[in-house]
Amino acid sequence: MTSTPVPASRADRFVRELAELKIPDPAAARAALWLRLGGLLMTAGLVLGALAFPLAHATDDSLAQGDALSLGLGGITAAVVGAALFLRYSLTGFLRFWLARQSYDLDRLGERLGDSTDAAEPANPPAPEGEPRNGAASSPR
Repeated sequence: MTSTPVPASRADRFVRELAELKIPDPAAARAALWLRLGGLLMTAGLVLGALAFPLAHATDDSLAQGDALSLGLGGITAAVVGAALFLRYSLTGFLRFWLARQSYDLDRLGERLGDSTDAAEPANPPAPEGEPRNGAASSPR
């Protein structure tokens, strides 16, 4: 007696197909490291920028003011780079989930449409030649 294999559920098939795509795990350590580094750079840049302002205004020496301005610009640069890193790696997790969800929904829609069109006849049969479509009268050219 030969037994036929039980078809896998859609969720099992979806997990198997995702494994075949070789999408990295969203909880990978490297992505979390870049996310934390971006947050740290953003925070440190804001602190350096905020500290540079009173340093530049606390003295009349132009050399000390130039040093403070350089420190402030470096802090702003670090904040912008940190914000970009943080945004990139925080959106990656969300967009990866969104893509997987979109793929799953499209697969379910395809299965539903495939099942319903097999048994049903077309909803809008083609109109005979010369007859207007959708009740619209044809206009002379």
